[in-house]
Amino acid sequence: MPMQAAERRKIEMENLRNERMRHIVECAFGLFAEKGIESISMNEIAVQAEIGVASLYRYFQTKEDLAIEAAIYAWGVEERVFSGVFSTEEYGSLSGLEQIRSLLEVFQDAVVTQRSFFSFIYYFDSFITKGDVGAEKLRRYDETVNVTNQLVINAFSKGRKDGSIHLGKSGSAFPEASDLEICFTMMHSLFCVAQKIAISGEMLQMDRAFEGRRQIEILINMMLSALG
Repeated sequence: MPMQAAERRKIEMENLRNERMRHIVECAFGLFAEKGIESISMNEIAVQAEIGVASLYRYFQTKEDLAIEAAIYAWGVEERVFSGVFSTEEYGSLSGLEQIRSLLEVFQDAVVTQRSFFSFIYYFDSFITKGDVGAEKLRRYDETVNVTNQLVINAFSKGRKDGSIHLGKSGSAFPEASDLEICFTMMHSLFCVAQKIAISGEMLQMDRAFEGRRQIEILINMMLSALG
């Protein structure tokens, strides 16, 4: 049955609305990543997105709502980068330990190519913590982040099964630590270093003496050495 004109118009309007919202979110992400969230006003976002402030508030009632959408957008972009790694046939043939190496090396490259991502997440965490935002409001964000975390967890599980991950000769480096604890500790440690490099990695003379990408490489090798 041919689509009715009214129905077609409704779909077109919905697509247009989604495109506008995405444009607003992308503009907000850029401003937030560069200057922080608290210091940016809705007026500045409206100017950047080339829309009126009233129109902006029709899409996002608060800056908090917009910041959360920007965070979901940011992790969605990152997840697609990871997808380019784990969706290949070569990745599937790797041992669990080598899969983890491949995934963690995405962060190594991202420190150079996606510094805005790490700076944004730093500012976002600070903004949300100060705002005391409830868990339900962060549910979609939590689910988006967990897509990436699950890739590392799955690789770790494979490594335990194929023997490539055995936590050292005796496992004494990880006393009473569960696999999930180890995975999250790895990710948090790597993320913290990446954020430090993205935000203030060249602030001091001693910081400038060591390339950020090289620091991430060293940290990854330390982690993998402990696992295998």
